[in-house]
Amino acid sequence: MASGYHLPISKLLSAVTWLLVTLSFLTSLLLLASDVLTTPLSHAPVSAAPLFLIGAASLAFVLLTRPKPLDLFKALIVSSAFILWGVDQLLPASWLATTLGDVVIVLYVIDLGWMIVDRLKQFRASDKL
Repeated sequence: MASGYHLPISKLLSAVTWLLVTLSFLTSLLLLASDVLTTPLSHAPVSAAPLFLIGAASLAFVLLTRPKPLDLFKALIVSSAFILWGVDQLLPASWLATTLGDVVIVLYVIDLGWMIVDRLKQFRASDKL
């Protein structure tokens, strides 16, 4: 996995990616714990944190791996979906929140649909279908 960056930048991006993924896991545990334990924290930022963190980790990973343009576009779709979902968690119920939630749904549908279509093409090409 050659990134094209000098080694110190690659190491930094790798470390940042690991940190963000680890923090997203920890904040996910905090989110689940907040559902069963009494906590002074408001639910909105607790639910937004793992989404922001994994979205940012995805972006850092994209910078590290420097994929081809089409793969970059696909990665940006899913990264932006997580980040926008985090924003949506922080918004009060409103038209904007509903619309942003709908945009997130569409981004996830595009991402998963694209992945399914690519896999179907691979199966067809290998005569498994």
